[in-house]
Amino acid sequence: MHLTIITGASRGLGRALAEASLGPDRLLLCMARSSMADLAMAAARHGCLLDARSVNLANVNAAVAALANGIGEVDVSMVTAATLINNAGSVDPVKPAEKLKPEEVAASVALNLSTPIALTGAFLRITAGWRVPRRVLNITSGAAHHPYHGWSVYCATKAGLDQFSRCVALEQEGLANAAKIVSLAPGVIDTAMQEQLRAASADDFRERGRFVALHEGGELQAPAEVAQRILAYLQHPDYGTQVVADLRKI
Repeated sequence: MHLTIITGASRGLGRALAEASLGPDRLLLCMARSSMADLAMAAARHGCLLDARSVNLANVNAAVAALANGIGEVDVSMVTAATLINNAGSVDPVKPAEKLKPEEVAASVALNLSTPIALTGAFLRITAGWRVPRRVLNITSGAAHHPYHGWSVYCATKAGLDQFSRCVALEQEGLANAAKIVSLAPGVIDTAMQEQLRAASADDFRERGRFVALHEGGELQAPAEVAQRILAYLQHPDYGTQVVADLRKI
């Protein structure tokens, strides 16, 4: 049985990843702030074990507790592989630095960076003695390498997630049953985040027109398609060789 942990599984790419992972040989531990009742019904139809936990992922302590409690209820003897997908994230706040409010910055840094760091640490610690393949996938963004007007917090947190992944990969080198970690940019996907960007003020986000054009030109990727490609990549023998990767270049 493959244990897969997915954050932000109630919508967007996280939801697509959860749906694509449903199967009789899977145990999904899904965490999100919104309801996942319909995901639970889908899991039942597929004969998939689902542990859906409602948690504010911007609350680092609550997120780690949910992960630890969820894994604590797993029969380790039945697990054949374990994967953590840190998917939850937000582009908020979209505005120039001089307009940022401290509480907005704190919430974004927690959701986009602090929680993935803490969850990765907890996952590695809890599963350290497991004799099964272990993988960590951090969903990052091309914004980690390309500055955008109004995205200072988002760009900074995604760059931080990339560098964190590099450090963890270095720390795992030489360990028995080392975990493989990748920070993966999935490309531009047709999710609520894109709707938010198209609705942003042009004064706060100067490249708004470009994202409107991407939508109107049908250039946004479908979440389900991206999810399938990500799950295939997770099982590829080369997974972990390139710590910071772009799905569009694989």
